[in-house]
Amino acid sequence: MREPNTEPRIKWTGLLSSTAPNRVFIAIILGSLAGFAYALIIPLILKSVHQSPLAHKIEHIFDTEEHGEHFHLFGFIDISTPKLALAFFILCLFILICRGASQSLLARVAIDATVALRKNIYRRISQVPIQDLERIGPSRLLTAMNSDVAQVVRGATIFPGLFAHLTTLIGLLAFLLYLNVSVFLFIIGTIIVGAITYQIPIIFGRRFMARARNSFDRIQEGMRGLIYGAKELKLNQQRRRAFLDSDLYAFEESFGVNQKRGDTLVIFGMTYGDLISFFAIGAVTYAMANYYSLSRESLVGVIMVLLYITAPIVALINAIGPIAQASVATGKLQTLFNDMPVEESWDQQSGIADLRTLKLEDLAFTYGGDEKFQLGPVNIELQQGEVTFLVGGNGSGKTTLGKLLSLHYLPQAGKVYFNDHPVTAANRDAFRQSISAIYSDFYLFTQLFGITSKELESLASTYLKELKLDTAVSINNGQFSSTSLSDGQKKRLALLVTYLEDRSLYIFDEWASDQDPAFKKIFYYQILPSLKRMNKVVVVISHDDRYFHLADRVIRMESGEILDNTAVSGGENIEEIRTVTTST
Repeated sequence: MREPNTEPRIKWTGLLSSTAPNRVFIAIILGSLAGFAYALIIPLILKSVHQSPLAHKIEHIFDTEEHGEHFHLFGFIDISTPKLALAFFILCLFILICRGASQSLLARVAIDATVALRKNIYRRISQVPIQDLERIGPSRLLTAMNSDVAQVVRGATIFPGLFAHLTTLIGLLAFLLYLNVSVFLFIIGTIIVGAITYQIPIIFGRRFMARARNSFDRIQEGMRGLIYGAKELKLNQQRRRAFLDSDLYAFEESFGVNQKRGDTLVIFGMTYGDLISFFAIGAVTYAMANYYSLSRESLVGVIMVLLYITAPIVALINAIGPIAQASVATGKLQTLFNDMPVEESWDQQSGIADLRTLKLEDLAFTYGGDEKFQLGPVNIELQQGEVTFLVGGNGSGKTTLGKLLSLHYLPQAGKVYFNDHPVTAANRDAFRQSISAIYSDFYLFTQLFGITSKELESLASTYLKELKLDTAVSINNGQFSSTSLSDGQKKRLALLVTYLEDRSLYIFDEWASDQDPAFKKIFYYQILPSLKRMNKVVVVISHDDRYFHLADRVIRMESGEILDNTAVSGGENIEEIRTVTTST
């Protein structure tokens, strides 16, 4: 019934390169060139300082003699070593162009990758069987789209940019090696020790932040209860106090404590990371200079390198967090995709225009493999031009059977036949195009999606008047002017949409329960007979025994089984049906 998960594995490291490989490659090259240019700035500046004998030590790097040469810019700005000044300006301009272009390209690719990944999730959700979608739940899906995707893309965006920082770091370390081997080895050791010790407060800080995040999730759930359970809370003071104390205040306190501890440790760790190079500068200045033959000029060069090396080191260290988060988020997304099996066929076939019979043969369905509730086996046949009532108590399986009839749920056993054609994975989506259903948890879209005909829009305006919605809602270019309606009005608007779809099978799950008495009569005495005259197959899930005489067939359910399947003989046996139904 379902395809195995053939979705390729999500890899945050290759997310951008798979989206736009050429642009990412160019961005990496430009970033690396900018990083190399950054590393050249210090020797260029040192070369420009004539007074320093260190300039002669690196003379072969820049083969030029500039001593004593000056240039007057704009006639009054005195520029020493104009050729080196021009080289410095060109180098800065080169860095600006390369780095700006690199980051701009990565930002654009990141947006494209975000859009593509979300579209992938949208498409996957649309292909998941309803029972699996209900099992996963909306919270997990929304968190994946709003949080996990952003973290994956952030990590993927940082990763290519690391090449620029690595190039700068390698270039500066190479220059440091050229200046003094002992200092170079000391700095390498300092970087390694600093990077390791930097992680200690960060790790503990993130643990506190994870606890704060868990508390925040509970706060969000509590907020839902505070808003949607406001009526119940107002009627019970003890419940309200207990709810606020245990479900909101307690988690708010936990969130505050853990978030403050986490922020403090992370801030301390990041500040420590920023100062690592300064610790190295202090050690070189106050200690190493006394043990190694470091001239004042060499010491100045070393200090400049150490000051300059701070930025790439901090950038590399700070990238560890987002990359770790991206790795975790990738795992969450991959787990989500693995939990979302896809239905096999998504073709463009249209539905059956003339549905004469709908038959269920030994149909069985179990919720999540739980043997405590099983529907079936069910054997029924529904006819064109008939209205069938599904009745029974709460939990009897009426809505579950309705979702099996509408092909939303996939049965574990048995067959469904449309006009003697068995429903298979290959044609299931095509047969769905013959069905309209309004369940109790229906969703009302703000637009008539898929209905573009001007004639249908005109017909929709007529239906608005018949359903007494014309004063509350209007339709402009297929868009409802408002969906802020009462529950009964929303169901009427949903009914309008099903009318416009003009399908062969109509399923109504307690549609009339939210209607006023006048409209309830309209539904049973006008709408259902109208659909019957149009030769539709109509299934009504209802508790209203006052209208059983309007049905052609009444099917009574209990605990997932069909107890009675009785044809209504012109109303002659209606009292018997009512007696049997109300006795359960």
